[in-house]
Amino acid sequence: MKYTYFCKKGGVGKTTITGEHASYLASLGKKVLMVSVDDQNSIFEMFGKSPLVFEREDNYLEHYIAKLATLEDILHPIRPNLYAIKTLNTDMLSKKLTLERPFEKQFLSVLKSLEAEFDYVFFDLPPSSNRTSEIVLDFVDTVILIVELNKLGVNGFFNTLQYFVDAGLNSEKIRYILPNGFSKNKSVPSVALEELNGMIKEHLETPVTVLSCMPEKSSIQSLQAKGVSVFDKRGNHLSSYERSQKAILKETMTQLYDQIQ
Repeated sequence: MKYTYFCKKGGVGKTTITGEHASYLASLGKKVLMVSVDDQNSIFEMFGKSPLVFEREDNYLEHYIAKLATLEDILHPIRPNLYAIKTLNTDMLSKKLTLERPFEKQFLSVLKSLEAEFDYVFFDLPPSSNRTSEIVLDFVDTVILIVELNKLGVNGFFNTLQYFVDAGLNSEKIRYILPNGFSKNKSVPSVALEELNGMIKEHLETPVTVLSCMPEKSSIQSLQAKGVSVFDKRGNHLSSYERSQKAILKETMTQLYDQIQ
């Protein structure tokens, strides 16, 4: 299975939720790959693996596509059953895909080879429009749109739907909507959620599942600063408060990911 969480607006928690979903499946014994198609490669940082991004200059996704590296060269172990691949330059990759049509077939062939090696493949895409994202969005089985519950987030959701139309992408691959940043004590998220549900009914012809809202959680950022996933078994170096928050987040995210098939 091939997934991507996506939104045309940055800062919505896309990389975090992608990484935790991949970590969850890996904790169940599945062989999981995360492909960072965003050259910021933030997926490495959330697992405390930032040094791997700059450890070598010859083991990026582009080197594998050009047959200058093997799959073993570019695969980075992150956790048991969990691996990641980094991208060198998304803009240059997109430019090459746009200008050289035979290269697109080569790129797709690489994506299919990755799919064959893993139970699940997650693609972490940038929020910008580019040819690489379009190919990946067309390639995956399921797109999960993340919507931050405020005015800008809802506008970002509409812009994302318009992007699918403008790029000729199949909107039927959008099977789930994940509202992010809900708070019972604030009116803005509730208003935004109501507006979002109205837009879903108006603009999406194929029925989609609106997932349970992700609550506002600053605690997950403190865990990531220490390179800890909520599904990590380790955590002895965490404070008692951080361990309790990790347990709460694990339960919340398990319930979320169990909704996604």
